[in-house]
Amino acid sequence: MTPPVPPPGASAPPTELVVAPVTITPTKPLTPTHVKGLIWTDLIAKATAQVTGVRLVWNNRMATITVQSTAFWRYLDVTEPEKDWSGETEQGIGERYVRFHSERRELDRRALQKYLRRADEDGWIHPAGRRMLQLWRAQLDLLGIGDPGLADDRPLAMSAASLTDALAAHGLLIDHRRYGGPVHLDGSRRGLPLRQLISGDGLPNYLLPILRELIPMVRPARTFLLIHDDGLTADYVLLAHVLTTFGADVARLAISRVPVDGAALSSRYGGWRGVTLTDLSSSPGTAGRAAYRLGMRMYFAGTLHRDSAQSFRMPLLRRCVGRAARLLVEAPTGSEGAPGARLTAELSRLQAQQGYVDPYRLMSSLHGAGAGALPLTPVLRAICT
Repeated sequence: MTPPVPPPGASAPPTELVVAPVTITPTKPLTPTHVKGLIWTDLIAKATAQVTGVRLVWNNRMATITVQSTAFWRYLDVTEPEKDWSGETEQGIGERYVRFHSERRELDRRALQKYLRRADEDGWIHPAGRRMLQLWRAQLDLLGIGDPGLADDRPLAMSAASLTDALAAHGLLIDHRRYGGPVHLDGSRRGLPLRQLISGDGLPNYLLPILRELIPMVRPARTFLLIHDDGLTADYVLLAHVLTTFGADVARLAISRVPVDGAALSSRYGGWRGVTLTDLSSSPGTAGRAAYRLGMRMYFAGTLHRDSAQSFRMPLLRRCVGRAARLLVEAPTGSEGAPGARLTAELSRLQAQQGYVDPYRLMSSLHGAGAGALPLTPVLRAICT
């Protein structure tokens, strides 16, 4: 499909948009903040694919070769060495994750190195992590988000040693390992603070596996869209600087957290009971699967805009699902013409300057009336449900 010609003065759309959402460690349930990020990512990938090339980056090892995951898994093996995790609930695993962070335990650095090595070299995931990924796959399937690769395993595109060599060659590294010290990403020439990449004990920051996957993907005519929650903005500004130094065209999309009862906490502190994705999907009601999928998108993308500070509101979500059910009944059927030319033009109109179709504008167009409203045609229904 040929992308539309941009208006005078606008930047040309990329040949390929590389959509790279922030990693989620398989250690806890999916909360409203996670759901918002996943829905925005899904809509961006599916809608933008109608107007330009899109590649979604997802590799489980970006989330598992981290201290965040492996320290928790070490904790589980120490506290419950004989536990069978194959039938555990997400709430049960999540409560242990909260308890792990609430208890003050000294990290066994040598043991963590072994866990990290297994995760890196063999793609190992703790049985509790595999169980969580299994639960996520079922939840995302019900939500209409295609499996991005939760069951896949592939090595990261670049070794840690090759990455640090490349960063050093580009003047982006301060390496004190020869003195027994840490390794820092250095963005000081752009006025950015140093960020520890590897500790003095050799433990990686979560940015390390992300860089190992993304830097080898840098190509001409590609734009990287880094999607992250707004609490990680400082890290992602630095990440964008690193990719730009390697020649990438980079855009960032910071998405606000969804507060629960006024508190926008990390899931490690709890507060998610009753509002996990499983809770939302099992909430009683009469709407069918398609209405649930569309209503979730209308709420998390069309009501909660990118930087919304509004707390999660179940009654409002229910209203969105009801509105979605009515839209589906009223939706047109049959062909859209060859090949959905009007929809392609409309989606082009909803593109942000960086080339991606804006989920908030897209879902707001379904809500609206008049000349700016979009009918829920078969192709648009496939994108949104």
